[in-house]
Amino acid sequence: MPDASRSQEVFARRPAHPGISAAPACASEARTTGRSIRRIAGWALAILVLAGLLAVGWSGWPGVDWLAARQAELRALHAAGPWQLGCCLFALMTLLCAFALPGCSLVALAAGMLYGFTAGTLIVLIGSTVGATLAFLAARHLWRDAVRERWGDRLAGIEAGLARDGAYYLFFLRVAPVIPFGLLNPLLGLSAMPTHRFFVVSLLGMAAGSAAYVYAGTALAGASSVGDLFSPGLLAALAALALLPPITRAVWRRTR
Repeated sequence: MPDASRSQEVFARRPAHPGISAAPACASEARTTGRSIRRIAGWALAILVLAGLLAVGWSGWPGVDWLAARQAELRALHAAGPWQLGCCLFALMTLLCAFALPGCSLVALAAGMLYGFTAGTLIVLIGSTVGATLAFLAARHLWRDAVRERWGDRLAGIEAGLARDGAYYLFFLRVAPVIPFGLLNPLLGLSAMPTHRFFVVSLLGMAAGSAAYVYAGTALAGASSVGDLFSPGLLAALAALALLPPITRAVWRRTR
């Protein structure tokens, strides 16, 4: 039957569902577009932060003298809205740590001066940990290729340390900063470490340094210049902060 054979031949050449063959290509294109949008958004945010950094740097970064001389104004702001000012300090610490910008120590001093040791330490510690985690996530999801191209040669050593010692290796790097803070966070974003583990270990590892800076800030209360800050307790805190990294490094080498 020629008609039947011709119909079978036409049916064999006809694709069953034309949309099925195009589905993988559409999905791949959608993923590429999503990555491009996230990359553009990330660079736009980085440009805005850089513009703010240049604007502040143009007028000069404030220092400890500036902080001590403006206690009255800062305390008035604290009295008018302690929660609002605390949220501003938290957001500022998060932003500075996320983009590895200078000024974190000044924010820690201000937190200690205005909120005391306990509340100030919580503001600084949680803010710095959230900022570090944002840099970690940005490198993992937004700037993976750029970070790998720029600093990928240092990733092998970090992955070897994590494979050997796990989370203890990150804790050591937090206490004894062998790798700079602004470089460690994005590099770990390229590793296989889970986000929650990065957050918890970073929180524990940065606790001592945050507490020391906040304690120094508590000495600013009533001080009018840097020379008024050097109390015995503050000198002991600064000495402990300076000795913590080499002691940690020595203990780590002995136990390995």
